[in-house]
Amino acid sequence: MIQEMAMSTRATAYESAVRDMTQAAAEAELMHAPVRLAYWRIAAMDTLLDRLEELRLAGERVLPEDIRDLVVAYASRHDAQLADRIQRIDPDDLNGVHDAVFEAQGRVMLELAELRRVPNWQDLDLTLAPGDDEAA
Repeated sequence: MIQEMAMSTRATAYESAVRDMTQAAAEAELMHAPVRLAYWRIAAMDTLLDRLEELRLAGERVLPEDIRDLVVAYASRHDAQLADRIQRIDPDDLNGVHDAVFEAQGRVMLELAELRRVPNWQDLDLTLAPGDDEAA
C-alpha cells in the first residue's frame, strides 16, 4: 500500500512537471513566433526587392506579370497594407511596386524592433534631432 502511494505521488509529480514544461514551451513559442514571422517576412520581401532591383538596373520600367503575381500573392497572404497599396498603383509600374514593397519592409522592421524592444531609426531620429549636440 505504501509503495503504491509512493508510485502514485511520483506519477503525479512527473505529470505535473511535464505539464509545467509543456506550458513553459508553449509560452516561449508564443513570445518567439511573432519575431520569427517578422524575420521571415523581411527575408521574403528581400527576395522580392532583389528581383525588382535587378529589373530596375537592367533599365526595365514595366513590371513583368510573373513578378507582379509574386508580389500580389505575398501581399494578399501576409500584408494587407501592402495589398491595399498595390491595388492603388498602376500594376505595371515597376518603380511604384518597388517603392511599395520597400515601404512595407520598413514597416515590418519597425514592428520587429518593437517586438524585440530595441531602438529603431525613428527613435534615433527623435533622439538626434537637429539642434541636439550629437547631431552633425
